[in-house]
Amino acid sequence: VEWAAMDFLLEADRKNRRRVQLENLILLLLRCLAVLLLGLLLSRPFMPGMLASLLQQKQKIERVVLLDDSLSQQAPRGEVTGFEAARQSLEKLVEQSATADDTDNWITLFLTSDPDQPVLSWEPVTVNTLPDLLERIRAVECTQQPASYSRALDELVRHLGSQREGTGRVVYLYSDLRRNDWLPASSGNEQDSLRKNLEEIGRLANRQMVIDTAGERDDNLAITEVRSEDLLVANRVVRFDVTVVNYGAQTATDVPVMLEIDGQPALRETIGQIGPGKSGLVTFRHLFLPEDGKATALLGSETSAGVVGPSGIRNHRVVASIDRTALGETGIRQDVLAADSLRPMAVRLLAGIPVLLVDGDPSTMPERSETHYLRSLSVFGTGLLPTVITASELETVSLSEFRVVFLCNIDEVSDDRVSTLEQWVRDGGAIVFMPGNQVRAEVFNRTFYRDGEGLSPVALDRIDGDPTLATWVNFEPDGQIHPALRTIVSSDATGLTGVNIFSWWDTLKMTDAIARQSTTAMRLSDAANSPAMIDRSLGTGRVIFFNIPGDGDWTMWPAVEGSWVSVMLDLIDYLAGSVADSADTKIGDPIRWPVDLTVYQSRVSLRDPAQEKTETVARTGADAGESEVLADAEFEKIDRSGFYELGLDRIDGGSESVLFAAGLPREESRLQRASGEELRSGLFGEKYEFVDPDTLVDGSVSGASAEIWPQVIWFLLAVLGLEQFLAWWFARRREMPARGVAR
Repeated sequence: VEWAAMDFLLEADRKNRRRVQLENLILLLLRCLAVLLLGLLLSRPFMPGMLASLLQQKQKIERVVLLDDSLSQQAPRGEVTGFEAARQSLEKLVEQSATADDTDNWITLFLTSDPDQPVLSWEPVTVNTLPDLLERIRAVECTQQPASYSRALDELVRHLGSQREGTGRVVYLYSDLRRNDWLPASSGNEQDSLRKNLEEIGRLANRQMVIDTAGERDDNLAITEVRSEDLLVANRVVRFDVTVVNYGAQTATDVPVMLEIDGQPALRETIGQIGPGKSGLVTFRHLFLPEDGKATALLGSETSAGVVGPSGIRNHRVVASIDRTALGETGIRQDVLAADSLRPMAVRLLAGIPVLLVDGDPSTMPERSETHYLRSLSVFGTGLLPTVITASELETVSLSEFRVVFLCNIDEVSDDRVSTLEQWVRDGGAIVFMPGNQVRAEVFNRTFYRDGEGLSPVALDRIDGDPTLATWVNFEPDGQIHPALRTIVSSDATGLTGVNIFSWWDTLKMTDAIARQSTTAMRLSDAANSPAMIDRSLGTGRVIFFNIPGDGDWTMWPAVEGSWVSVMLDLIDYLAGSVADSADTKIGDPIRWPVDLTVYQSRVSLRDPAQEKTETVARTGADAGESEVLADAEFEKIDRSGFYELGLDRIDGGSESVLFAAGLPREESRLQRASGEELRSGLFGEKYEFVDPDTLVDGSVSGASAEIWPQVIWFLLAVLGLEQFLAWWFARRREMPARGVAR
């Protein structure tokens, strides 16, 4: 039933419903806005730098620094070195950033020597943190390692790419801009990698600065090598060759070079002149006395006995240096970098070359003995320590005491001893076969050839030649001169090719497997062109086979020809090897040494040039069995030049040491720098600014952004507060009519 009062009630209800819907919509919008602001807060948004400055909001800036701490930075720049100039500039940058009012600064510091471990990583730069930051920067020292810009820029790009957007970034490259680092002539791939990384840094950073720390001069003299081609043996004159390189643009004259051995008075020589970019070589000669010291010193020089190492090795410290005190003012200007004017060499000296001579045909007449002419090599100056035994004594002698074994006219040894000989060779020993008329081909082949599985590289067939000595053949050295023949061939080849051979052993053809392990150093001029000297590698050792004996029955070579002495001495040197080969190492490389756990304790020590001691435990490989006795002692990469002494403690008591030497990296001695124009056009591009470290670096950044999360928080709180107030107000208004009706 429609009546007048109901019309007023219905109209009032419609008006109230529209108001409630509008109020609910306002609350919904405020709540949606609050959720939006909460998400915005979690994302920590940024605003452009220009807008941030208008709102007086601080820009957030990360200053990413790559500092070249390589050896070349030790070159002088005015009153300080290039590295010190770079460090002082970096300190000014940090101080300026800490007191800036318009920026919120952070710093990350990488070093070229170890970019994987930043010195400072996303550290805040404020007045409160400034003392700690300066202390850590001043603690950074210039290293002796080479600069690795390729690896450093890789790490820089990785760091910049891993950071979130919004923070302004300035990249500072402190470098002496050496051509060898930035424009390597020998590696196009490396230069392409540098260019690609620099372009990526230009994309990821807001500003890029290159701070040139090079000095005015780049002339430099450096000792790049100290070596000896001789076998390092006591009781023998050893030659040391010292190479000096002139990296400057002017000819260096009268360069004084010294060689100091074990702290004794230095030997001195002078290089007359070294042209620009050329090298000069000076040779020193020194006689290392035997342990008993009975030999007479040569050239007025003596040496201490050194520290005894494994297998009777004596360690000696050799240091070559340019005498800068005698260079004069002009010479000093030509040798800017003093550190590389010195180079160490670790000498591991053999007390002698222990050689075992097994005589298969001994005689009461010395000249008729198979080993007579080999024994005669043991004279002053050769360093040989021969021991002569018979075939029967070979069964019990300890092979570990010897480096070379001559089997002279021997065809039969017990199976157990043959196995021992084979293992000794595989572990680094050397055997020389010299079969004669006492050898039986069948027995020799069964003992030493064993169908290609034994020591001998060939099987014997028969004795050939002319027993009446009416006809003969001669040696024909191979075109690839063997180390044992190098001296005689280079001095007088006829001393070898003129040797008359009257009888010899014919041999059967080598198997393909043995041929791959062997070289034929000499042949005979007979119709079959028989192999006269074969060199076979077996494991880490060697086997030499001659098809003639060591006496004078089949040839006049040992008795008359002077080439015999030269060839045999060079052969023994070649087989004994130089124990100094592994004595020199490089900065940045680890030091490793095999440890026989049956002789030495597993704990090994190492003393560095500063006499600081570290220890490690020698460990066998992961795949080694329980019977494995050879373990590896390894120390982490070395970081400075000088001598390193590895200490070994014997199980039976006592100690031994092994000497290593690390020289400065040669590539750091070349100080020639590339010009800014070359670098900008060929590598860096126009984005990079080249500045001087003596000028305070401008820290402003264009295009950087500032975080607005504080404003977002206040806005969010305001929205939440407004929403709560309106919700309370709307609810209160809705309750008022109901209370009025109830009254």
